[in-house]
Amino acid sequence: MVEGLGWYAVALPDSDRAGGIAERVGAPVLATHASGRPWLLSTYPSRQVVLADHGDNRAAVLGFSDATDHRLRRATGGADPAAALDDLAGELAGCHVVAASLGGHTRMHGSASGVTRVFTARVDGCLVLSDRADVLADLGGHPCDPVALAIRMVRSIPHPLAELPLWRGVEPVPPGSCAVVDPTGLRSRTSVWWRRPEPVLSRDQGALRLAAALENAVHTRTGTAGTVYADISGGFDSTPQAHFACRGPAPVLAGTAFNGDPGGGEDLFWARRALESMPSVRHTAFSTDEMPVFYAGLLDVDTRLDDPSDAYRAGPRLLHMMRRAQGMGADVYLNGIGGDDLLVGFPKYEHTLFRRRPLLALRRLRDHQLLEGLSVRETFGKLLDTRGYRQWLTDAVRAAGERDDYAPPRLGMDWDHPLHWPRWFGEQVRRAVVERVLATASEVEPLGPTIAAHSELAAIRQNARIVRGTGQLGADLGLAFQAPISDDRVAEAVLSVRHEERFHPKEFKPLMREAMRGRLPAVFLERSRKNTGTPQAARGIRDHREELVALCEDSPLVSMGIVDPAALRAHAFPGERWKRVRDIDTTINGAVFARAHRLGIAPEVVA
Repeated sequence: MVEGLGWYAVALPDSDRAGGIAERVGAPVLATHASGRPWLLSTYPSRQVVLADHGDNRAAVLGFSDATDHRLRRATGGADPAAALDDLAGELAGCHVVAASLGGHTRMHGSASGVTRVFTARVDGCLVLSDRADVLADLGGHPCDPVALAIRMVRSIPHPLAELPLWRGVEPVPPGSCAVVDPTGLRSRTSVWWRRPEPVLSRDQGALRLAAALENAVHTRTGTAGTVYADISGGFDSTPQAHFACRGPAPVLAGTAFNGDPGGGEDLFWARRALESMPSVRHTAFSTDEMPVFYAGLLDVDTRLDDPSDAYRAGPRLLHMMRRAQGMGADVYLNGIGGDDLLVGFPKYEHTLFRRRPLLALRRLRDHQLLEGLSVRETFGKLLDTRGYRQWLTDAVRAAGERDDYAPPRLGMDWDHPLHWPRWFGEQVRRAVVERVLATASEVEPLGPTIAAHSELAAIRQNARIVRGTGQLGADLGLAFQAPISDDRVAEAVLSVRHEERFHPKEFKPLMREAMRGRLPAVFLERSRKNTGTPQAARGIRDHREELVALCEDSPLVSMGIVDPAALRAHAFPGERWKRVRDIDTTINGAVFARAHRLGIAPEVVA
């Protein structure tokens, strides 16, 4: 029996073998195949479900979308319903799962970004689909793979390492692909339904598309909500969403956090400027002193997520804010997670621009150099590096053990961040991780043909892991914790704009600024920077050092052979104040994840 989770869905094959599985899922049968056998089981709230059928075909959209019965019936009733559903998945606003039974063939689409996912696993001899990997692991008795868990604890995880199956026998379907299981439940296949847009639009054209996409994304959440709570940090991610939420039918509450650190009141200052155009919003301000401090309260987080993302490390603070919003009557909470990855450019994009417009790329890199105080070699040295992704990843694996793990970051012009193994990995798991990653690198393909095209999708997928985890935290409380800015249609709007017009080293999220021109007050759009929570995080990690070490030492990671507790205690917190190392962050995520899933009991120990 699957227990202790929020919202999930399971799709069964049109086979007599699946009947016993349905009884163990722990979710009601939402719909059956045309044969009458159970097809779709779901715990999603009814307002997040659209279901329709046509003859022997039926389809459902689970989550927030602008789907209607009519659109689903039209898709399932055409000459090629499979292609029509692929098209529909690429058109719907919102963030959702599309499931279908077409002549007994079971299908499921997640999102292109990876916020919603699809997994397959064999249960009782049948191939079963679900939007949560841990649900299938429970149903089929599939054990955790400690090497895959350790890989997720690497400081930065280049593609496709976060796609390696976390449970043996539970296979992730790549984002942007659909899984199809035949009626016998014995065979499955995947097919690609999503293609990224070409970056051909100007900034003005892209801004119009971005505004329309974000408005539609927000309205999929406000259209059925009782009351909406919206973060409004005074930045260019959450504030536009609050603006569009005000144009929907639901009452909107908004909250802004402030603190006593230098610049800690800036968000509130800018939020109040933006709120001049949102008279219907009921706004409250609150001090971060009311919240758990960074790195505190992690022992109290026991929600099961299906991936050890940063949602765990941020869990105590997020859960506090979620419960606060629920106490005010909200059932939907809009957050701006993902805006930075989508709207902020990276210097590595200039590596690709250099091939097409070299003088422009050099001018932009000069701006990066001046802003970051870098040498000529640090700034321009990697422009002539022409290694492909496969070679770069192989080289990164081999260099990981030689790199100074306390070295300050440099301007990145590589395919991804350098690899680094935490010093406290157990020796056996370290060797197993290197072997697994080298094997993966030998046949990997990048997410795009250039460093820019690959890196922007890699950033979107990495962010999707966090958005997905935070959404699961909220669902466990019965609260829809949503990041509309991370929706597929919003990402497509940004990706459709030429890189040199989408970002600029001297401009703060210029595409969103242009999208909101005439919508938010002009004085608000003058904001040119955004503070971070770094001072609070530094205090939290200092004050809770012993608690964090104990959390990791007492976690199943030790019994699984992933963490050497003596090495962790020796190296997790370097004594010199100038040294910057945050490997402990991903280890914390892994520790809380392993405890929540009660891992570490045989047979998960590394051999």
